[in-house]
Amino acid sequence: MQTIVPLILWAASALPFDRAATSADAAQPATREFEIRGERAYLGGQPVDLWGLRCGNALHSWTVTERHVRAMDNMVRHGINFIAVYVQGSHGGWPDADAGLNGYTRQGQLKKDVADRLEWLIREADARGMVVLVGLLSPRKDQVFDDEAALQRAIVETAEFLERRGLKNVLVDLAHEFDHTERSDQPLLREPDGERKKAQLFQWFKERAPTIEAGVCPYQKSPTTDTFPGMEVRIIQKTMPIPSSGFVVNVETQKQDSYENDGVFSAGQKDFIFADCEAYKAAPNAVMLFHAAFIQGIGNFSGSAPHPEMGGLGDTAGDRGVRFYYEWVRDNVGRWEYPNHVR
Repeated sequence: MQTIVPLILWAASALPFDRAATSADAAQPATREFEIRGERAYLGGQPVDLWGLRCGNALHSWTVTERHVRAMDNMVRHGINFIAVYVQGSHGGWPDADAGLNGYTRQGQLKKDVADRLEWLIREADARGMVVLVGLLSPRKDQVFDDEAALQRAIVETAEFLERRGLKNVLVDLAHEFDHTERSDQPLLREPDGERKKAQLFQWFKERAPTIEAGVCPYQKSPTTDTFPGMEVRIIQKTMPIPSSGFVVNVETQKQDSYENDGVFSAGQKDFIFADCEAYKAAPNAVMLFHAAFIQGIGNFSGSAPHPEMGGLGDTAGDRGVRFYYEWVRDNVGRWEYPNHVR
């Protein structure tokens, strides 16, 4: 990251962003509201099609969050209007897979600086007619909680924060990779009795944020189901087949580049990604969040990840990037001008 800090500091001085304007200490109007009606997404009462990026570590620091905010205008110019961020950060990439943020204390309190960054990002997304998926719990970080009461507090405090601050252009992944067979430590986030446990997480959240849609992402390699009583968002991951019913969100398509050589893709890997794009374009009830090491990892071999910027075409180490995905969305779906994609 050090190689890009001078550029970021110059950019910050040239184009100042007023973080105080969206501080959780100041009164702010509610954002547009995301809703699911039938099996379609709505934002601000208008039906919308969503094309996304998985930005699992976007809250890692103020600098990283600012890079994501600054990249949003280019995202919408290319038709991308949906991003996913996680309070407990996702896979940290190379050289430290556990480098992701933990936005909660051991007792489950939502850390104030993380809450401030989250609100800033959500409101900047709303200004562009974008939707944000907010992930709460991660199998890489759930061991930090002292007990089940702390886990409950994390869910409740986050729900109260989103509701109190009027952050409505969101949906929530309550627990990513439920029943991760290697890394989930909290018994509440593992089988057996998964349906009851997922429903409990959902109930805690909905009691405090009744108007925000939520779901739980299953671990692909677990026999746990992708449904549970009361579920609103049917969350899947990677190469799980697209269900024919429910409003479906694939929160992480199958990553094709590696953290050890992020942003470099073979022709076959690009074809795999384009096939995913075509499948989700053809499924009226399903949306995808494109996942790449280039976008999510911290540091990585490139030394400058995570990259909310599209970068290069990804053909070589000298042209690292995911520009090909941005251009596919622009050319096949259209640029984003809320509430429509414009071809």
